[in-house]
Parts: sequence; C-alpha cells; structure tokens
Amino acid sequence: MKKNKPTFSPDEFLQASRRLAERIRKADTVDDREIDDSFRLVMGQVKEIRSHSKLRRLYWWAASVAAVVGLLFVATWWVADTATPSGLDIALLNDTTTINNGEVTLVAGNQAVNLKNESFLKYDAGDSLNLGQYVLDNQTTEAPVLKNEMHKIVVPDGKRVDIVFSDGTKMYINSGSKVIYPAVFADDKREILVEGEVYLDVAKNPHCPFIVKTKGFDIRVLGTSFNVSAYGKETSASVVLVQGSVVVTTEDKHEVQLKPNQLIDIKGNQTQVREVDVSEYISWKENMLKINQKHLDEVFSKLALYYGYRIQYTSGVAAMSITGKLDLLPDIKDVLDNLCLSFPLKYTMNESKEIYVSLKK
Repeated sequence: MKKNKPTFSPDEFLQASRRLAERIRKADTVDDREIDDSFRLVMGQVKEIRSHSKLRRLYWWAASVAAVVGLLFVATWWVADTATPSGLDIALLNDTTTINNGEVTLVAGNQAVNLKNESFLKYDAGDSLNLGQYVLDNQTTEAPVLKNEMHKIVVPDGKRVDIVFSDGTKMYINSGSKVIYPAVFADDKREILVEGEVYLDVAKNPHCPFIVKTKGFDIRVLGTSFNVSAYGKETSASVVLVQGSVVVTTEDKHEVQLKPNQLIDIKGNQTQVREVDVSEYISWKENMLKINQKHLDEVFSKLALYYGYRIQYTSGVAAMSITGKLDLLPDIKDVLDNLCLSFPLKYTMNESKEIYVSLKK
C-alpha cells in the first residue's frame, strides 16, 4: 500500500523560502547542491500551488508607445533585504536549475517553451503572451494566473529576444541573459530581476514606477532613457543615462541621480561619475558594436562575453586600435574573419570554445 506523499501549504512554502533567503543574505556563496537539497520537497509541490496556462493562436499586433529607454547589463540575482520575500524573491529561490539547450527558453508557470525561431514575445492588455505564432494565455477560466506568478526568459550565448509587456514597456534581451518578472505587474510598481544585458524602453507611468533589481544596486526610472552594465563575469558595473532621469541606489543605500550622457561606474560601494558617448553602449541592440578608438583587447572582451567564448591574444594584437562598426553576426567565426580583413590577424579555435588570435607573420 502506497503512502500518501506529504504536501506543503502555501504558508509552509513561504516559510521555507524565507528561511533559505535569510541564509543566502548572510552568506557570500551558497552551494547549488545545498540549495537543491533544501528545496527538493518544496519544488515537488510547486505544481500543486501554482496555476497552469494554455496555448492558443493569436495574431501579432503593434507595440504601444513608450517613454523610457534603458540598456541593462546586469550581474547575478539580487535578493531583497525584506522580512517577507516578494514574488520576485521566491522566483529567485526556486531558480535552482540552469537551462542550457542552446535555444531561447521561456518558463511560464509550469510550462517551458523553446523559442527556436522566434525572437519576439508580447503580452497583450489581457495578459496573454504572443510567441509569434502562438499565445500563452494567462486568462483561463479554469486556472487564473496569480499576480505573483513569475515568468523567466533564458537567452543563451549568441542569441537575442525582444519582449513587449502589456503596459507597453519594451525589453530587448541580449546574449547570455536571464530575466525574471511577474506575469502581471502590481498596481503600484513594476519590478524585474535581470542577469546579463537588457535594453529597456519603459512606458511612462508616474503612478507606477519601474524598478530594475540587480545584485549590487537598484535602478528606479524617473523618466526616459538609461543604460546599465553589470555582467556576472565582470568585476564592475555601470549605468549610462541617455536622456531623462534615473536614480541608482547601491547596496549601502547610497543614491546617485544621473544627468544625460553621464556614466556611473559601480564597484562594490565605490562609485565614480563621468561623461561618455552613450551611443557606444546601446549599439548592440542593432546587432553591432560601435567602436571609437578602442584597443582590440576591449573588443575581444565584448565578443567573448557575447558569444560565450574564451579569447586569448598576443600583446601586439591587444595594442591595436580600432574605430568603426562591427556587425555581431550569428557565428563568431564570421566576425573574426571580418576583423582579419582589416587587420593582419590570424586565429585558431577549438571545440572547447577557445580562440587564440595572433599577428600574421
């Protein structure tokens, strides 16, 4: 005779999440196996306390006009220092597995959808998600979606995807990125968690601020355009303001309000503000790098991050200067071939995703 499998109530689930959140906040690192062990039983019950969604056909429709633009390169997941974790925090704690199938993957409720040939997703005003040919419908009579239900988009190296939320906010997600966001934004604020690189065109709503949470800092949108960089593989982060106004809050609660064409470098609790050419920081959205008198080592660092390769080069290669535009083609080999047409370079690459660049003799 089989024994009944124990179940967790939503309250017990929240309590378990809260305990693990407190441990993560107090520790510098937490072993993945430890997290998995702590949440094995909880994860087994997620399907019993979350809603299902279904797929149905819907035609594409145009995006809404938006007022705020931002580019976000964001490091590891930010965990809120609050007594009761929000829906975003719970989604973070449940995110103990890595999706690595080479395709853009959307995790919505209990569904994981591979977006093989789709580069565009859209939530309509009724909270349905357009996957190009299909729509993930959140408004079903048998299982309505809770406001704290989280959706996650995972973009592998060398891929891109664009999302339009139901409020008109546009999000362009770059290679090697993840974003967690609520299926339905709250009435008083719009919050997302980002890891990687994202360009945001945020719909203006003075009664519902848009907040981007990252590991080292938060960004509160007060208007128009901004750019953020905080990849997990990098030792520092930055925010660049294109136009309008944003406020950056660091871990030690230090606030900095930027002016247009300013960049703030963030390394721990240390910050520095300087003037920049903002166009160099948003060109990836057009599938290219705009480069103005940069050394090749800086270019190779960006290519390594974008394509997920390890690129090594000689000192002679690193010192070369480049100005112009470099197309981010689907295959890094084609990008390197284009560089070799402009510079006396040669390269080798192996199956371990390692590239070595040297000067031609």
